This record gives sequence, C-alpha cells and structure tokens, in this order.
Amino acid sequence: MSVKIVITEDHELYRDALGTLVIEAFPGVQVIESGDFPTTLSLLDTHSDVALVLFDIHIPGTSGLNGLKEIKARYPALPLVVVSTVDYQASIQQMLQLGADGFIAKTSSRAMMVRALRDVMEGEVVILSGRDSDDVVALSPRQIDTLELLAQGLPNKEIAARLNIAPTTVREYVSDILGLFKCDNRTQAVLKARQLGFILY
Repeated sequence: MSVKIVITEDHELYRDALGTLVIEAFPGVQVIESGDFPTTLSLLDTHSDVALVLFDIHIPGTSGLNGLKEIKARYPALPLVVVSTVDYQASIQQMLQLGADGFIAKTSSRAMMVRALRDVMEGEVVILSGRDSDDVVALSPRQIDTLELLAQGLPNKEIAARLNIAPTTVREYVSDILGLFKCDNRTQAVLKARQLGFILY
C-alpha cells in the first residue's frame, strides 16, 4: 500500500508543483489533492490512512487558523504541515501551539522543501521561514483571544462577556498588549498585530 499525502491548496499551478515535489521526496506516494476546506475534511473522513497533510491556511471554506484547529481537533495524531505565504514568526508560533507539525514558507527552495518533507515524515518538527526571528513578541493564548476581539471593535465589557472573564482582567490584557507592541491605543495595536501576523484576517 502506497503512502497517502493530502495537499490542500486552492491555486492549481502551485498545487500541481507541490504534488511534483512530494513525488520527488517520496517516489511511489499517492497524492490526493483538495482545493478547499470542506473537500479536505471529506477526504480525511474517507481516507483513514493518510500519512501527512500539506495545508495552506488561506483556502475557501475557512479563515485564519480555524481550519488548522478543526483538523487537529478531529485528527490530533495526523501529521500536518502548513505550507503558506503567511510567513510571520507570530503566526508560526500560533500554528505550532495549535498542533501543526511544521511550517514551510512558499518562498523556500525546492531542495529545502524536499528535505523538510522527509524530516517531517521521520517525526521531526520542521520550520522553514524566510524571515528573521528577531524581536518576536510573545503573547499568551488569552492575550491573543483579546486581540482578535479588539480587532472586531468590541469594547472591554463585551470582550469580557465573550471570554467569560472580568472586565478588569480585559483591561490588564489590553494594557499588556499595548506595552508589548509599544502602541498608544487599540487601533495602533490592531494594525501592528496584523503586520506581525497575530491576526490573519
């Protein structure tokens, strides 16, 4: 039985190129392609023996990191590597926290991608990023939740209700976020968060 690898990518040309690269890394592999999130879920339900998922988070049917969250919730043991142009240290941190087994920037060279895929299949966590890792801001999961609700324009009271925490705690989170991002107000903080990849929509 051949190894099955699912490629989730909505751009046909890049999907084809990635498929060729996967076959180069693993001769005899069975490549299963998907162009949207619902199709990916359907394929994973149908093929219980998939060995690896290569996943672009920006695909029809999901947004931000929700697709990654759902796949890892349903199939926690299934190796999944994000292959994306969303190459920010903050985003990669979040992906790994949600269970991703690696990240490969689409700007990576062919040889580096092949090596990375082989390493992942051997159980390694691989990060291929084209950006420097200097000056990375580290936020807690609760701070990230607060930041995402700030981006929706919600006031502290509503954020507190959504997160089931006290308004005073929200004020502390907001204050911490402003300090970490070196911003004077919420609008600046949200803009900085998007620039750094904490908010992906």
